[in-house]
Amino acid sequence: MKNQMHIVSLIYSTGLHPASWRLEHSKIDEIGQITYQQEIAKIAERGCLDAIFLADGQYISQENTGHLSYFLEPITTLTAISQITKHIGLIATLSSTFYDPYNAARLIGSLDHISHGRAGINIVTSQFDNEARNHSMTQLPPLNERYKKAEEFVHVLKQLWQSFDSHALINDRKSGRGIEWSLVNEINHEGDYFKVKGPINLPSSPQIYPVLCQAGTSIPGRDFASKAVDMIFSVAWNKADAKRFLKDIEKRTEQLNKSEGRPLILPGLTVYVADTMEEAKERMAALDSFIDVNDKIKQIEQSIGQSVEGWDFDAVVPPLPSFDKLPTKVVSKARYEAIRNTIETESLTLRELAQRVSTWMGHKTIVGDPITVADMMQEWFEEECCDGFTLMPPTYPDMFEAFIDKVIPILQERGLFRKAYTGTTLRENLQCVVE
Repeated sequence: MKNQMHIVSLIYSTGLHPASWRLEHSKIDEIGQITYQQEIAKIAERGCLDAIFLADGQYISQENTGHLSYFLEPITTLTAISQITKHIGLIATLSSTFYDPYNAARLIGSLDHISHGRAGINIVTSQFDNEARNHSMTQLPPLNERYKKAEEFVHVLKQLWQSFDSHALINDRKSGRGIEWSLVNEINHEGDYFKVKGPINLPSSPQIYPVLCQAGTSIPGRDFASKAVDMIFSVAWNKADAKRFLKDIEKRTEQLNKSEGRPLILPGLTVYVADTMEEAKERMAALDSFIDVNDKIKQIEQSIGQSVEGWDFDAVVPPLPSFDKLPTKVVSKARYEAIRNTIETESLTLRELAQRVSTWMGHKTIVGDPITVADMMQEWFEEECCDGFTLMPPTYPDMFEAFIDKVIPILQERGLFRKAYTGTTLRENLQCVVE
């Protein structure tokens, strides 16, 4: 376990709470303006966070929240953000199911050059058939197949990013030799999903190649992450879930005999923080007041693949079957397993479960004053539940800024988080440099 935690933040619309846009002073009218995204990035950089990352979907969200979840394309947005920031890492979500590796390598590689080595890529395999239908498919391929394709996708990306060594650019004006061609090589990849000759027409970046990330905790996702990425955005409702996942990734990585060790693991964390516990609870209650309890029940039913009709609201939720025995398909196995494990370990009532679905289900939520929040983060970190956290603020920018201004200084004072950036690239700040 390292001495200091890593913290990144997801930027998503006006916040992760589905009613965040309905607050009187929300920024819902500005989510399509780059200045809004840049404002959040500046706040993150002020707090010395490792990175921000942008979620993405290839469809109009059907979460029935009443507002538009996705607006600007992530790589374009982060390129604009790179011009008004100096240190913060910039991670774009990209689907290996839909993207071609050569184009993806150029896009993310260009962001890495433009930002002087601060780029990262969150590789997803997509979740919804609605996305597939926007890419000449009738439905998504099976999960295992999508991850096999993702593994090959990353393999090709790494080959391409290293096919044109930046030292090949000699630019000798007198001799007329601009390129040392011995340092530029074809990759001649022929796989099950891609055929790519190479080399890429982009020299390697200061990081050699951008930071590779993955989100989720499914079994195929764990296999993929253990082999291919530097950092995992995981799902854990409690310490037991977090420890179980970390140990599993450690075991998988050890079996691969990877010299660089396991990926960093940063579970999602939603924080409602204010000067007092009472005020923090009031802020959460104000958001929850916009959500009809029936909508919460519907969200629970969609997540667990069954109806809760007839369940006593104040009785303990009955045990859920294993994922492979579900009669109805659910979108997220990671979310289902997080709910199932939490019900088993915490004996939640349906009412208590409903209270936890205000943000993205499955992730840890904490409500409290700054010390309470910092204590919880320190406890998880020092008990080796994680390497840090992926912040999922319920509202942007106010609740995010409250975390930066009230919690980060406490973590810094305790020596748990940096007071200044020491590296010049995202890899250096994450301490996962390519050898």
